[in-house]
Amino acid sequence: MKKYLSVCMLSARGALWPTVIVSLLGAAATLLCLSGNAAAGLETTFYDAAMAPMYVGIALLCVLLMRILRERGGVQPVYTMQRLRVSETAAFLCQTLVNALALFIFQMCQAAVFLGYGLYMQNAGLGAAENMSLLVSFVTNTFAHALLPLGDVPIYFRMAVVYVTLGAATAYSSYLGRRGKIAISPFVVLALALFCGFRAYVGEYGTEFAIALTGVFITGIYIGTVRSREKRKDEEEDYNPGGGDVAPEN
Repeated sequence: MKKYLSVCMLSARGALWPTVIVSLLGAAATLLCLSGNAAAGLETTFYDAAMAPMYVGIALLCVLLMRILRERGGVQPVYTMQRLRVSETAAFLCQTLVNALALFIFQMCQAAVFLGYGLYMQNAGLGAAENMSLLVSFVTNTFAHALLPLGDVPIYFRMAVVYVTLGAATAYSSYLGRRGKIAISPFVVLALALFCGFRAYVGEYGTEFAIALTGVFITGIYIGTVRSREKRKDEEEDYNPGGGDVAPEN
């Protein structure tokens, strides 16, 4: 168990500063966009002003997460995994969870700005529904509802699937990057997530189920691909009793 924790910590160290920097910059940009839209009042479309910084932040963070656990600047993750005797599949799963958590942290920073500035607007009397203005805006606005679904339980599950799916996509990019290859599919998954993964409509549970199912399917494909590549590599190589579970490919 300790060796898997070591790989998770290696991934977490690589993701720490990109997550912190992008989350803080994204929160600041969102605050500026919302303050610039304050004249419109706390209406249904108020939080739409935050779409640009949110989407740019998610895309930027995903691209940075794709670079973690790659051979660069003296960092040798493959050697570390060899020494710990950790399989590529286990490393991929550890990185998937770390990257999903990084995306969740970014989104919670966005949610904090949404909530804080919404409370300011409501207390300033700029909401049409008075003391219920913030609640109404979080229910009716698709971006805010995806961030804080309140009592809409299915959306919590769907958003968790979205984070894990993007975590798997970015981890797969790192996995192929360690082999000197470029993965195109993670960028396709990112585009798909930006198109439909970060907005939520009240009561449209068929849509939520379809998004969650798609995310589970994509994540399953990534896991299956990594496992099959690892199995195929093991079958092609001679058994080496002194080696680890992971070895760099030629």
